[in-house]
Amino acid sequence: MNNHQNAIFHQITNFLKTPLALLGVDLKNFQFNKICHFANHPYLCKGLIFIFTLSSTV
Repeated sequence: MNNHQNAIFHQITNFLKTPLALLGVDLKNFQFNKICHFANHPYLCKGLIFIFTLSSTV
């Protein structure tokens, strides 16, 4: 996994931290990058950045 992908997953976990904390889910041991099998497909990661950028501006 390269630095670009690590940055994306860091953004995703930061995005999910608050709602999951309210549900009592601990992200410290949560390995999002191991669950997502699309990590080796950069075109999907670009789509995620676009989606999260749109959701953060709304």
